[in-house]
Amino acid sequence: MKTHLAVAVACLTLQLVAPPVQAQQPQAAPAKSHEPPADTRERAQIERLLNKYEQALNAGDVNAAVQLYTDDGVFMAPENPTAIGTKVLQEAYTGVFQAIALKLKFQVAETQLLSPQWALLRTTSTGVVKILANGAEVPGSNQELFLLRKVNGQWKIARYAFSSVLRPAK
Repeated sequence: MKTHLAVAVACLTLQLVAPPVQAQQPQAAPAKSHEPPADTRERAQIERLLNKYEQALNAGDVNAAVQLYTDDGVFMAPENPTAIGTKVLQEAYTGVFQAIALKLKFQVAETQLLSPQWALLRTTSTGVVKILANGAEVPGSNQELFLLRKVNGQWKIARYAFSSVLRPAK
């Protein structure tokens, strides 16, 4: 009797503690995607945009630089008025490329995906700036901040500002 009581208590205890065992259907293995995660794809697209911008600057190509901006894009260069919109951006970059030739390399310091349509990109760039008026070449070293907007599935520059990290010559 004591044995039967002990077995009954043990069985009751197991029923209270252990979850009921249910027949489980075999689960199919999750489908493997050959595409990288969305976050990785977005960052890769943003890096391609930055590479195109670097190429446009180094080639002195006004149209290539301006086409990377949104229609209402904003370019804020030190000691210059803010350039807003395609026409003014074309004028600003024409002025830049008439004054200097750039050989810069960008490095990504930070990428923040703010929403499906907005991203922040912080970069640094280093290289050489050739002053076309006298042929002098000086080091270039900047920090940049881009606010990007996705337009028709493509990342574009909505706002761009930069500043030199070199001390001015005295």
